[in-house]
Amino acid sequence: MSSIELGLVVSGATISSIPVQIYRQAERYAQEEQMVAVRDAADPDVVVVGFLRRVTKLEPIVRDRVRTPYVDRPDMLDYGVLLPYTTAVVKPYVELDPSGGLREVEHIPTPGSRVFLLKGGPPVRVPPERAAVVGAHKYSGWEVPLDLAYLSHHVGVFGATGMGKSRLIRALLGEVARRDVRVVVFDHTGVDYAPYYDNVVRSSEIRIPPNVLASVIAKLAELPWQSYGEYIEIATMTFEGQWSKDAYLAHVRRTMKRLNARDTTTERVELFIKQLVDPDFFAALNKRVKSPADVLNSRPYPVVVDLSYDTDLAVKQAIVASIIEEAWAEVRKAREPRPTVFVIDEAQNYAPSGWAISKDPIETTAREGRKWGLSVILASQRIAGDIDPSIRANLGTVFFSRLTAPTDLREISAYLDLADVSEGVLTQLQPREFFVTGLMNPLRKPILLRIREV
Repeated sequence: MSSIELGLVVSGATISSIPVQIYRQAERYAQEEQMVAVRDAADPDVVVVGFLRRVTKLEPIVRDRVRTPYVDRPDMLDYGVLLPYTTAVVKPYVELDPSGGLREVEHIPTPGSRVFLLKGGPPVRVPPERAAVVGAHKYSGWEVPLDLAYLSHHVGVFGATGMGKSRLIRALLGEVARRDVRVVVFDHTGVDYAPYYDNVVRSSEIRIPPNVLASVIAKLAELPWQSYGEYIEIATMTFEGQWSKDAYLAHVRRTMKRLNARDTTTERVELFIKQLVDPDFFAALNKRVKSPADVLNSRPYPVVVDLSYDTDLAVKQAIVASIIEEAWAEVRKAREPRPTVFVIDEAQNYAPSGWAISKDPIETTAREGRKWGLSVILASQRIAGDIDPSIRANLGTVFFSRLTAPTDLREISAYLDLADVSEGVLTQLQPREFFVTGLMNPLRKPILLRIREV
């Protein structure tokens, strides 16, 4: 515990909120998210660890709810009689056990208890083989040991552009690399991960399985799957030989005739594919020689799939879907866990609230992957509305920084304890500053980290 005494507990403390007044000489240390320890005046063995919130400057004469003559006549004000003071609230996180461990907060500190700055952090015990450090608490310097055992409960990383989401994930992957885990990173733009790793696969080299390819063709041709999907799927899965637009259209025509499709239906499918799907799309299929299994088992890890080599979002979604589905095929065949982490950059494009080719395999992984060692790390600028609710509700750990909309914070608080983190604090965050909350966080409630350089 630091020798710097910050203030005094005043009346009104509860199990979840401890009001304090800050000493005048210690006001420069009274910052939002400062880590503190409260030593109970009635029982010195009781020490509560928490974080400062709602730091407020008050004054008994010039008050916000009482009008005085000084408001209209500030020249009358003698600054020598003012008694400004700072208050704050300590949000209790854990209680120090006299034996040196941690326990749930059980005591309400007595008024008059002393509040100290805490340096180095509480004595959290995470097994060394599971501990991961991606940064330190912003003020105390405590290198927070994240528990990698909960990586399988899935992770969300949310923050506005430029806040350092990819840097945080690269730091986390550096820690994951110490374990026997496959890691596949889907780099949406090709600039956030591909330049930093040696094993990079161009998305244009990856073969798209026929059943997934059928969804891509239907999407590009703007043909509703409910009406035309069966024809396109059968035609795509039975096509043989070199890909070309003319050869595929001829096969579609023969297939639909064999399936007794109406002439008008056949003509519509042909017309939409002919008009809306570029011939280069079909020609490029012949250059896709790497299977999803080749990518999954490509060493060293992480293997980065550079999706920038495909311009159509539907194709990018198909690449993501096919590789995740290949991992599930391995699980079904082996009937045993196949530890794999999928990092999905710009996740709002791949797991949106609406339909997407890649959404079902991502949702299945988020919902059922834990048992089989399959997990996802989703990175996005936003969470509310942009990520499917059933997927984001399965994120056991969330890192969040400055967000693009106030609704995002409320969305996170719906399924994670945010312990009174305010929107005002988020707006002040600098790049590389993230709150971490959830299962990987040993204290479970939000801790403000400064992410280390990678």
